[in-house]
Amino acid sequence: MDTTQNTKSSPGPTIDVMNDLIPNLKAINTTGSKASSLTLLIITIFLFFSAQIISTKWQEILILIGVLLFHELGHLAAMKLLKYSDVKMFFIPFIGAAVSGKSRNDSALKSCMVSLMGPFPGILMGMFLYFLFILTKNYFLFKTAQVMLLLNAFNFLPIMPLDGGRYIDVLFVNRRYFRFLLALFGAVVFLLLASSAKDIVMGVLGVFAMYAALANLKLHRISNELKDRGVRAASVDELLEDQNAMQIMIDSLQTGYPKLFKPKVIYRSIYNQLTVIVETIKFIPAKLFSIIMLLFTYTFLLLISLLVSFLIIASNYQEKHRVMEIEGEKIAVIERHFFGRKYAECPVNGDLYYDGKGTAFGGEPDSISGIFYYSNGYRTGEWLTFDVSGEIVEKKNYDNGQLMEISRLEGDEWKTYSYKDLSFLQRCSEEIQRLSQPYKTYYKYF
Repeated sequence: MDTTQNTKSSPGPTIDVMNDLIPNLKAINTTGSKASSLTLLIITIFLFFSAQIISTKWQEILILIGVLLFHELGHLAAMKLLKYSDVKMFFIPFIGAAVSGKSRNDSALKSCMVSLMGPFPGILMGMFLYFLFILTKNYFLFKTAQVMLLLNAFNFLPIMPLDGGRYIDVLFVNRRYFRFLLALFGAVVFLLLASSAKDIVMGVLGVFAMYAALANLKLHRISNELKDRGVRAASVDELLEDQNAMQIMIDSLQTGYPKLFKPKVIYRSIYNQLTVIVETIKFIPAKLFSIIMLLFTYTFLLLISLLVSFLIIASNYQEKHRVMEIEGEKIAVIERHFFGRKYAECPVNGDLYYDGKGTAFGGEPDSISGIFYYSNGYRTGEWLTFDVSGEIVEKKNYDNGQLMEISRLEGDEWKTYSYKDLSFLQRCSEEIQRLSQPYKTYYKYF
């Protein structure tokens, strides 16, 4: 392959600039150790915390940081498993977090797996945390599940630069104008969100996305031209060792981005552009069958995430406080609401722990599905479950928060089971509830 063709007539830099350029690009390429990556992560976490604390509660900031960290750890784990190099994680103030890495043989399949491993584990974890919330009634579990589900479902949407947008983008890596329209669509969405919510952060992100869409359109053109000319490099390291290939790359960059070289050479920007070009040229596109299967997988997981998130939002869990008077004594009662109806109610004491006889309600108005008892936040006494006709079908006996035995009506006969007789999942559920005691209301947060 003759990589020196047409270099004399190109508007490229002189050999002195090339001799100066390559050492500087090599210096940039070799900077950044694991220690500096860790420092970057720590610094940006503090910046993220400082940027958000001014507008919301610190507990919710910690939840948000934890959710973002879990999301990005999914990407990081996927990159590690797929043998990516130079993997780094960092937080971006006001916006979120990100993971970067390099692969010598990057492909559509690998990129799609990396994209999925952020939001998909987050959706599963959100569902699990919401299940734990149902058992424990802990507000912070509810909030974490809510943030986990909504953030990851949003990231699943086919909008650049979200994970869903990147997933679709890599499937059509050779379709330059499709990728441009996809990126442009993402920029418009963020600008519309910024306008409706009057959010400057969304606006900045939209403007950045618009600029990136235009810049990448030009970079994709340069990448395609260089690929057609037979220029190849498995990595920036390899490219920097091939002066002829570098000359062609720099010629193309100088033609497309003359301000990177005059009046001053901007080495960092040149390095970033070279990285994008190399990654695009060496990228292994998906075959038609793979594209169809990957699109099917993405659509299925997207619908699942949106459905689960919609159900969580639609559940509209609330705890309402009311005071009732019985025989001249005022009693505070907490009502728990799901899907717009009262699900249960129970008295609480002065410390807001559940304390007294509670009632669970069925699907029909005024129908009672159960009776239960608490003593200063601990389950106690006999808990009764009724069927739709009002007959008792199950009895649970608790002593100071510990389940002692269960009696169930099976056919016409009552059968009694000890705690050890329960299935593994039932024992896990009971143990989670036991450890969550004493139960306290969080009605002030809802």
